[in-house]
Amino acid sequence: MTPASQTASAESKDEAALARHIGTLASDAFEGRRPGTPGEAKTLSYLAREWQSIGLRSGTNDPANPWFAPVRLNLAKPEVSTANFRRNRRYVEVCEDEVRIFTSGLRGLTSDARVLFVGQTAEFPAGALAGRVAVMLADHAGSLEQRQALFDGGAVAVLSVVADKPALAQIAEMRNEGAYRLDGEGEDRLDGFVSAGAMARIVGPERWRRWQSAAKSPGFRPQQTGATVTLEAVSAPADVLTHNLIARLPGKDPEKGAVLVLAHWDHFGICAPQSPTDQICNGAIDNASGLAVLTELARKLASGPPLERDVYFLATTAEEWGLLGARAFLRDPPVPLDTIVAAFNLDTVAGAPRDAPVAVIGKGMTPLDDVIASLIVKAGRQPGNDDFASEYLKRQDGWALLQGGVPAVMVTSAFGDSAVLRDYIDQHYHSPSDEAEGLELGGAAQDLLLHEALVRHFADPDQWPVATGD
Repeated sequence: MTPASQTASAESKDEAALARHIGTLASDAFEGRRPGTPGEAKTLSYLAREWQSIGLRSGTNDPANPWFAPVRLNLAKPEVSTANFRRNRRYVEVCEDEVRIFTSGLRGLTSDARVLFVGQTAEFPAGALAGRVAVMLADHAGSLEQRQALFDGGAVAVLSVVADKPALAQIAEMRNEGAYRLDGEGEDRLDGFVSAGAMARIVGPERWRRWQSAAKSPGFRPQQTGATVTLEAVSAPADVLTHNLIARLPGKDPEKGAVLVLAHWDHFGICAPQSPTDQICNGAIDNASGLAVLTELARKLASGPPLERDVYFLATTAEEWGLLGARAFLRDPPVPLDTIVAAFNLDTVAGAPRDAPVAVIGKGMTPLDDVIASLIVKAGRQPGNDDFASEYLKRQDGWALLQGGVPAVMVTSAFGDSAVLRDYIDQHYHSPSDEAEGLELGGAAQDLLLHEALVRHFADPDQWPVATGD
């Protein structure tokens, strides 16, 4: 057998192993892996069994909670939603199925606030948003970051425009299960969704057509709608106990620091309870695929030559609700954060074919770049579109770690080609159609081998002699 055929055979075995994990974790029996549900217990039990059989040890460093680090969340489940728009002192009829309002606390209310259409704009002069309800377009890659920027700028509420009533109903159905936040953290916020048809009546059909078109062009300036709105939302409170799973592969000299590899285990659970066909968001690509690569990476590292530094494996909870598990890890890390020399996040790994280009999310934000670039070349891979990949920087757990001072990146072929990722986002992202059947795993299998090389390099103090714990 030639070296090339040996490599292909090994990658095919890796693909089969990844497919096995994804098929299990994204099966209906796991009910979409929502925190605080039976699906969580099944997910964490499966991963813990796999990791223990590989030879990993508990990484919590907490005898009272081995393997499973508790994360307490507050759940706000929607009960009341009202929105009353006025323009030129007259009420504008907006039906209940055209607008939905949510609050992250128990009750949110704003009265007669002016409505500002911001399109896709996220930067404003100081005070420009104060007391305003900002209306943004929801169908662009940076919409989550824009929403945060609007709140940070002083908006009292943010409404996202969706295409039509069915689209709004789908979002509302998912949000009706409630939203999480870390216990004791977070501001009470008022947000919601409104249909494009309702906006056309609120501002006038012709103006709305012009604004929608202009908002996607560079240089668009926010528009005063002339409308005001009174919004109210009420939620029922609940507490949820969920868990991060933390394991450790001991190194020969853990005093030299540690490498961290992570993937979020959670998804949206039974996200479409009224659907007559498929009610479960199984999250095969997002993120059973990341868990699969994380598990097989642990297997390869544990079965190979011993490493000098410890390697920690982290499966985070509640990533989909604001990187909450990663933020909880930062609150109570099993090792001092400044001893983590490198962290690699695995998220939405599947989808790219073999030999797809590799992008680095977080490029330019850590000292890891040059080594990563050289190892990508050494693996025979091509660099991908880092500028496109960077649009997703704040939407993955690595961003939370960066905020905590941990050098974290995502090295991935799934984000290396915009066409591959956009096809997934347009058709399957956060929907019941993200299923395990027929996934393309060629790129994921190669990313697995690349991460083995990355972890081995950064786990070797002779190759990466950084000072830790100073």
